[in-house]
Amino acid sequence: MKKLLNNYYPTKLSFFEALGKEFRYCVAGLKSRIAYSGRVTRVLTYPELPGSKSIIYKIAKYNRWVLTNNPKKRCDFAVAWQDSTLRDDFPVLIEHSKNIPVLNLHSNNIMKTYIDEFVYEVFGFKTRINPVLHNGPAVLKSEWNATHSGEIVQCPVEKVEENCIYQIVINNKTEDGFFEDIRVPVAAGGIPFVYIKLKSPESRFETKANKVLLKQPDEILSADEQQKILEFARIIGLDFGEVDVLRNRDDGRIYVVDVNNTPYGPPANLDEDGRITAIKKLSAALCSMF
Repeated sequence: MKKLLNNYYPTKLSFFEALGKEFRYCVAGLKSRIAYSGRVTRVLTYPELPGSKSIIYKIAKYNRWVLTNNPKKRCDFAVAWQDSTLRDDFPVLIEHSKNIPVLNLHSNNIMKTYIDEFVYEVFGFKTRINPVLHNGPAVLKSEWNATHSGEIVQCPVEKVEENCIYQIVINNKTEDGFFEDIRVPVAAGGIPFVYIKLKSPESRFETKANKVLLKQPDEILSADEQQKILEFARIIGLDFGEVDVLRNRDDGRIYVVDVNNTPYGPPANLDEDGRITAIKKLSAALCSMF
């Protein structure tokens, strides 16, 4: 990382690209100062600056907040932000947590095999199977986040793929023939809404959905299910992010299959009203912290 004037940027970024970001940072600071009567509302995202597609960037823009990854700047709250499945603790953020709220401070591991152990702890069942002993179909996915890999394989297998997880096949198919993913945003200890992502059979394991709907949590999840999702998030250190859930039509249960602590969004194919509502509700949740 290299420091220009205010923030730190990847070394691969050209000087002029970094300068452009610095200019936008200064403009954001001016807008924040105007919006908050001369006081800049600043959020530390460390160690990385979120991209413009990230939800925290859009929340900050909506609220006239300024994002910085410079820990020497005065900030109102902080978010541990590193687009990585595994990461170390950040001593800088631990120190900041003595004075300001720091979200995702201990969300250091979102590998699928890791989170599945805590799914079992909270829900009493898991998705992971032993591909050597299991007899029948299974879903093979990469351990690493944002690979959007997934395929159905037949077990038992002769060779177990490295850095992968084998999971049960969950019947989340709707009567209309779509596969339904339930994406659950978590923010400041609550679930402000849920996304319903409807996918065609061809895009079942891909991130982009054919159609996305915004729903109230109570429309999709029982009070007990919501409580368990929040308990699961608390245990893995997820204060701000998204939990991907599938409801099995065969047994009625929900299964947690993935976690993202640096989410993009709102999802593509959500209508404009839904996108605005999502950002407003997430903003309200974060504003409640300070």
